[in-house]
Amino acid sequence: MSKRLTILQVISQRHLSGAERVCLMLSESLQRRGHRVVLVCKKSAAMLDEASARGIEARTPGLSGKFNPLVPLGLTRIAREVGADLIHTHLSTASQWGGLTGKLTGIPVVSHVHAMNSKHFFLLADVMVACSEGVRKHLIGQGVAPQKVKVIYNGIESKRVRIPLDRGQLRTTLGIATDAPTIVCIAHLAEKKGQGYLISAVAQLKDKWPDIRCILAGTGECADALQRQALDLGVKDNIMLLGYRDDAIALMDAADCVILPSLGKEGLPLVLLEAALLGRPAVCSDIPGNNEVVLDGSTGFLCTAGDAAALAQKISRIIGDRDLRDRMGNTARIRATAEFTIEAMTDRMEALYRDLIRERQRS
Repeated sequence: MSKRLTILQVISQRHLSGAERVCLMLSESLQRRGHRVVLVCKKSAAMLDEASARGIEARTPGLSGKFNPLVPLGLTRIAREVGADLIHTHLSTASQWGGLTGKLTGIPVVSHVHAMNSKHFFLLADVMVACSEGVRKHLIGQGVAPQKVKVIYNGIESKRVRIPLDRGQLRTTLGIATDAPTIVCIAHLAEKKGQGYLISAVAQLKDKWPDIRCILAGTGECADALQRQALDLGVKDNIMLLGYRDDAIALMDAADCVILPSLGKEGLPLVLLEAALLGRPAVCSDIPGNNEVVLDGSTGFLCTAGDAAALAQKISRIIGDRDLRDRMGNTARIRATAEFTIEAMTDRMEALYRDLIRERQRS
């Protein structure tokens, strides 16, 4: 079955973040293979501008509210109007209403679970796609039948991390010496992301590495608290709180390693996939999601979540050994190229779509 498919990609986004980026990258990749993709989303300038830049057709019927009975009516109208072969939903609200739309129309539904979510919003789907084995286990632990959950890893566009970058120029712009050990953490500034433990780790590293620089890129409710912590620990000159940056790839390329000290469970962090494709080793918490991207001792190091001393020790090993950095980075790039590209993700998703459509046609 190789016919062109018409696919509704439905997402109830709040902002342009990880799940939204995955949805957009997948939609564009499917279009390159000849399929028609119609994106159904909220009216958001950032989302619609990005969809337009990628040549993705978008509809905005209104997707707000888990108690809004008009949503499935709007989705049903669009699905019938475009002749959808399959509905692919992302995030909880879209999955709740998209699943109901599938029941109303007889169109098969794939619901994409991007994080450690409650199963209830995804139960009407024919198949749940988990972005990691950790998410799959989380769903099965809630009583979802194992055969209903498929793991398909998120993919990154290789072209996104192959832009010619001037590592030295960016360091100069940021005021970082060429030979200064430099680490970067790109994440929302929230307690659950663990940046406070990273600052404590930098304080422990400062005696051995007085010129160490730790870049924190992102915004969030903990920004002021992290600034005060850096001042209290005497590392305010070592910590660089840059706020939101649109050059995350360049920041990672300019660093020696990428850090993600999360305290809670992750889905499948895109920043770790990007770091791997860049050939940068990572140090991160040993939690579901992280530990499927970073192989301890091979592509980076894992450490106990919330243990600043362990985090400092792992960072010290990487910034103090260039051969180790290069070896880990090269291994990470090879693995990411095989497992975590948008091409690999599209292969697996397209096969799943066709299997579901075949099953529906037989029944």
